[in-house]
Amino acid sequence: MAAVTDLTWQQLETASGLSLISSDASGLIIKISALTGSNATDKNTSGVIEALFKLRDFASTAQESANDGKPIGERLASFPASSSGTAVDGYVIQTGQIVAKTPLSTSGLGGINN
Repeated sequence: MAAVTDLTWQQLETASGLSLISSDASGLIIKISALTGSNATDKNTSGVIEALFKLRDFASTAQESANDGKPIGERLASFPASSSGTAVDGYVIQTGQIVAKTPLSTSGLGGINN
């Protein structure tokens, strides 16, 4: 079998369970309102942290599905599970990583395998 080295936009949308990605003549469009639940129409609206954190979590879920049945060494390992700290003052600190291998050339970012 070939190693999983990336995810497709369809895999990401499927993992989200949302109607998250559409397309038009200019290319693919990620619907921010589907991620945040608010209909942001102004680029000066906040919500970047929430949207990117959710995208990373959906990518982690998509990675689990893509890795199903793959042997060690061929599994994508770019989106490890996020971790949570202890609740303080009604909040919990969560972290999530994106791990990629970067070539020494100028392009071609790719996923890592475990």
